[in-house]
Amino acid sequence: MSINVEPLRKILELEHKKGYLDSAVIGGLDRFLCHWAGQAIDSLTTPRLLNYFHKLHLVNSNYASLTKQQRKQWVKAVLDFLAEVERGEGERGEARLAPIASRLSSGAKGQRIMVNQSIDSPITVIRGISSSLAARFNKLGVKTIRDLLYFFPHRHLDYSQRKSISQLTEGEEQTIIANVWQAQEIRLGGRRSTEAIVGDETGNVRVVWFNNPYLAKKLATNTRVVISGRVSLFHGRHVFESPEW
Repeated sequence: MSINVEPLRKILELEHKKGYLDSAVIGGLDRFLCHWAGQAIDSLTTPRLLNYFHKLHLVNSNYASLTKQQRKQWVKAVLDFLAEVERGEGERGEARLAPIASRLSSGAKGQRIMVNQSIDSPITVIRGISSSLAARFNKLGVKTIRDLLYFFPHRHLDYSQRKSISQLTEGEEQTIIANVWQAQEIRLGGRRSTEAIVGDETGNVRVVWFNNPYLAKKLATNTRVVISGRVSLFHGRHVFESPEW
């Protein structure tokens, strides 16, 4: 699986334009990177890129504590890293199929084989699944390899499919980057919720988080935010309902 570097690159470019104020994405870069880096590290297959990744401390970044000059240097270094990742992906292309074919044809030599295991065995027999991770899966009803094979995520968010507000389509999972114009606590069906109006250069859209009034205080006016989720139609207007942000 390749790494989608586009969302992070756009955020870093915006951070540069805004003067390294840690305001390019709501919640700050550290929060965004915690999510992005956790997924990206599994896709890095070369020692060189892995070493580069760890030197930048992307998983546990401390951008918020850096000086402006340090932030400038760090942003440039990460952008250089993203460029390296893209070059690496392009160069591998068809070549990555060769070692896979070689491993398959070489049989089981040197590989760890699970004996007397079946798809009804507990997921802990799978290499890499610790007891703590298994406990988290158990909460989702996933206890055996069979459960895991038929487990599908409730929602898949593709952050690469970014659209402008004017391009939003009803009933699809979409991502926008917009400014927060207004955020307030409201009541919907007796539940305390948050309503925000966000906009970009093409228009505005309403965003609602049901049963989550606390976001109203976090969404400061003029903050840049990434919104990703399903778009609905309400009274003829598009609205995001409880999206990721």
